[in-house]
Amino acid sequence: MKIRSNIILILTVLYLSVVSNHAMFGQKTKATTRTTKDKETTSRTTKSKGKTIKRRGANDYWMIGIGGNVVDDDGNPYKKLFNAGPRWNLRPYPTRISVEKSLPHTFSIESVFNFNQYKPSKIINNEVGKSGLFLSLDVNLKNDFNQMLKTEGWFNPYVVYGLGGTFRTVRSLPIGGNLNIGFGFNLWLTKSVGVNFQSVAKYGVSTRFPKSSSNYLQHSTGIVIKIQKGKPSFYKRRYKWINRRNIGNERG
Repeated sequence: MKIRSNIILILTVLYLSVVSNHAMFGQKTKATTRTTKDKETTSRTTKSKGKTIKRRGANDYWMIGIGGNVVDDDGNPYKKLFNAGPRWNLRPYPTRISVEKSLPHTFSIESVFNFNQYKPSKIINNEVGKSGLFLSLDVNLKNDFNQMLKTEGWFNPYVVYGLGGTFRTVRSLPIGGNLNIGFGFNLWLTKSVGVNFQSVAKYGVSTRFPKSSSNYLQHSTGIVIKIQKGKPSFYKRRYKWINRRNIGNERG
């Protein structure tokens, strides 16, 4: 009887050991499986987010603009800004062309060529009766507010500053350099076509800087076309399942 009791005790201990080991192994397998699934999900989510950020943040582009410009060169360009009749010189055809290239961070660089003509009826450097030719070439940096604030949208304001040269036959020294500072904005009608408005104060580089008589204001407007790599910054895909790469992720 004693031997039989010992055999039963040994078999009971062995059975409990097998059961406990099986339970522990099953729990480890489930935990490992869950951990693996969690890692795969995290990896997919990270990749998906990374692609989304990269797609929405694409900011590598060229932009071409064509339009018109207004020259306010009455000798007091920062007074009576909206008295356009006797002061603004403009032509009824395109007189401005620009080329812009994006730079890292929030900047871009633009090169602008402007053409205009002075009319005898306009006030030129506090005088009336002068006529002549106006040409300017500028290289400016732009600082995009949307990129600075990390926002997206059809309204795109910016500040502009740079250097330029101006040729005016109405002056005794027709060629002069200038420092530029101003602001502007783009109104995007589509993903790649917009309307641009810009106003720049141009300070003549001379001994009387910044109150030189060669200072003038220049306003412009025109159409801009953006040639961009990837999707525009304000483009959003409506349905995730349209992208074949996301089909597996959506099912998983």
